[in-house]
Amino acid sequence: MRINTVVNKNLAKAVNKVNVKENTRSYNLCVKADALRFAKLYKDAISTYLQAILLDRNEVAAYSGLASSYKYLKEYKKAIKTYQKLIAIDDSKDEYFFELGVCHLLDGQPENAIQYLIKAIVINRENLEAQIQLAIAHELVEEEDLSLMIYNKLIETNPGFLKAYYNKAAMLLGMGDYMEASATFFQLIKRNPDYYKAYLGIAMSFDKMAKYKDAIRYYKKFLELKQCSEDAAFARERVNELRNKYFSKDNKLKLV
Repeated sequence: MRINTVVNKNLAKAVNKVNVKENTRSYNLCVKADALRFAKLYKDAISTYLQAILLDRNEVAAYSGLASSYKYLKEYKKAIKTYQKLIAIDDSKDEYFFELGVCHLLDGQPENAIQYLIKAIVINRENLEAQIQLAIAHELVEEEDLSLMIYNKLIETNPGFLKAYYNKAAMLLGMGDYMEASATFFQLIKRNPDYYKAYLGIAMSFDKMAKYKDAIRYYKKFLELKQCSEDAAFARERVNELRNKYFSKDNKLKLV
């Protein structure tokens, strides 16, 4: 009988070890705050996350949700401080470093973003968004060579990641390398003919190179895919300007 009692006690201890812990008050507050955040009630979500943190200073879900809420409200400095507190508790997640880097970018601090984006990539080499944001950060601190190196590596290792082509081409366009920009935009539409922004990029590249007939052609291709937007209004206006300035009614180039 005594042996059975001991066995039962040991079994009870084993069961307690494998049972999932009951939801804590801080956890339940996080669930409520998440629901508020998903409903875009960010101020109410912040208040609830803060209550959860008061109950448990190590509740990572509360810090993560709180930082995200600050970010949505464009209170980037508060978001940065919150992500830093979160990383002090758990520095194993690439997403935390990624978000911290992005908040620094949004706050106009690309030089500070770089270290956190690199950390995110070290933790997770497959975080392509972190690599894209790192390239943007380098561009913003006028390190275009490093940006191009990142974009070229992304295109080489992940040829289906279309954002790398677009960002690279847009940067080249801004740098005045119109020929290389157009070539990269062409690479992009070869992979996805419906990537409408690439047609606008090609048109602008030709426009800058004074290849007006080709520019009009690709402005029109862009408009076929995207008729309603600020960019569409610009494309229509530019087509009319080019036709009126350089082309006669029979569509021959005027001598200027």
